Amino acid sequence: MYKLIQNGRIWLGDDRFCEALLVKDGRIAKTGTSREITDDAPSGTQKIDANGALVLPAFHDSHLHLMGIGRREGGIEATGAKSIDDIISRGKKLIALLKPPRGACIQGGGVNPDLFTEGEKRDLCREDVDRISTENPVILSRHCGHTIYCNSAALSMAGISETAPDVEGGTVERDKNGRPTGVFRENASGLVRRAMPEISFEEMKGNLRLAMKKAHSLGISSCGSNDTGGSNFSNVLKVYGETYDEFRKAGLPGLRVTLQCGISASDEMLDGVLDYGRIAIREDPLWGILLKTGAVKLFIDGTLGGSTAWMRQPYKDKPETCGFPVIEKTALNNFIMKASAKGRQVLVHAIGDAGIDAVIEAYEKVTSPGKNPARHGIIHCQITSIDLLERMARNKILALVQPVFLEDDRYILESRVGPELASTSYAWATMRRLGIPVSYGTDSPVCSPDPLMNIQWAVLRYGSGEDPGKVTGPNETVDIRSAVEAYTRDSVFANYDETFLGRIEPGCYADLAILDKNIFTAPAEEIGKTKVIRTICAGETVYQR
Repeated sequence: MYKLIQNGRIWLGDDRFCEALLVKDGRIAKTGTSREITDDAPSGTQKIDANGALVLPAFHDSHLHLMGIGRREGGIEATGAKSIDDIISRGKKLIALLKPPRGACIQGGGVNPDLFTEGEKRDLCREDVDRISTENPVILSRHCGHTIYCNSAALSMAGISETAPDVEGGTVERDKNGRPTGVFRENASGLVRRAMPEISFEEMKGNLRLAMKKAHSLGISSCGSNDTGGSNFSNVLKVYGETYDEFRKAGLPGLRVTLQCGISASDEMLDGVLDYGRIAIREDPLWGILLKTGAVKLFIDGTLGGSTAWMRQPYKDKPETCGFPVIEKTALNNFIMKASAKGRQVLVHAIGDAGIDAVIEAYEKVTSPGKNPARHGIIHCQITSIDLLERMARNKILALVQPVFLEDDRYILESRVGPELASTSYAWATMRRLGIPVSYGTDSPVCSPDPLMNIQWAVLRYGSGEDPGKVTGPNETVDIRSAVEAYTRDSVFANYDETFLGRIEPGCYADLAILDKNIFTAPAEEIGKTKVIRTICAGETVYQR
């Protein structure tokens, strides 16, 4: 089965381009000029005319939450809200549209009080969320996903009235009388989430299907996705299996996914994930590996926006707190040692410099200068100093970063951590210069899964159509080629896929993204406005504009 892509501006890496490529049985067989490849193509070869468009290796998001992307579609969308009143209005409109039965739980996400431009600039409280509904439990997530805001009905659903227990690694916010305000941070959110009705199997499949199609429309053919918290592992695998079956019936491969297996602070949960192994679960003779188990995923701290990221020094704007760890160092070290002994990769969410320090210290027990055989890494890796980055570089510890996070965090960075620490944070250029293996992702649905907007934030550190004004960390911008590499070749390395993905060369799968602009030559301010014309996975068109 042969396919020919011709008349393109096909990027081969560095500053090399070609015009055409030939695909045989899902893999790239040859690259060259349109005339050369056309002459070599057997009769009956399917031809795709790129019409001079830029062709890249398809993007690989190194860390997101696919099912969360799909689930977000049916909830209250608070992204971009200007005020508390704006969120309340959006919530009321959704409930009026959906007309849910009394008692049905309504969720939403994207709340970011730091970006409110009208009214009070603060967290929502239960009285605010009560204005959305008093008949339905309403639970809204802060845009980072580490803080939730609940109405009285949600607290009643969770059995929380005038009191709530303290939670290790989390915070239940209370008013001056000790009454819960409806704000739950980090592990404390479990008090409410555990009481929520379980999402149905069919809803999970629908969410996953929506998310895969969304990814395809953005030029993404593969990703590392954290959809399981350990206890639901087998059910998540079944959801994926049936979703791939649906794509297969349509003659399409779906999305390539490496499962990042989240666990709580439980040895039993860790042992269950480790016993399963790092294996291919869904593989096709033509399309290759579509689903496999990957890293063990842990958390060490919270978020900068929620002031729960674990810092070495107190927050500048909240000197009463340094944030806090959500897992004890002893447990973290134990998990990493056990996973390493079985050859399993560990990825740890760490944002604050104290959290990053603790993770590096744990990794240093199982790595050595220049050697990190399990490819252990740090997800987010935001608030850093040069000593932390040099230690990561020395031990080749991976950094799975999200440049688009700066879109929101630039407004709070200096006020939270001070100008000196801010100047060495979100240090994508320094990471690359030091030789840290860096990959890009979005943590979607925390942010949009759009790779091109993410790339623009790496290159410019400001968004499309904005007056750049004071650019946060101007010395940490990266060039466009490095940013594309971090989303393709370097990103697939984080999931052990570098032998057959992330590059356009013979032997690799024909996973490609065709764009409507040449982002290598277009003004950098136009990168985020670029659209995907076609996405190809193993030679199959999975999206066409």
